[in-house]
Amino acid sequence: MILTACAGKQAQQLARIDSAAAQIGAQRAGDNLPDYPPYCRELMPVVEPKLNEPIDGPQKRWMIVRQNINEKIEWCAGHYDTIQKSRRPRGQT
Repeated sequence: MILTACAGKQAQQLARIDSAAAQIGAQRAGDNLPDYPPYCRELMPVVEPKLNEPIDGPQKRWMIVRQNINEKIEWCAGHYDTIQKSRRPRGQT
């Protein structure tokens, strides 16, 4: 009877140790993504009026800058979406 109680406690301890080891392993493994591309970190440039420029000049230049920034955001988002999908287990979206 005493040996049975010891074996039960030992099995519980081993189960706890296995569970803890699995959790520690999962934490250490993590998901190391590559560095964020420097291109994606560039800030939007300032559009300032130029001397003797028509009134709508800065607006037209700002629209071009905005379009370029939107294209960069789309590329960066697509790049990381691709990485994220490649790291998911099959069948998950």
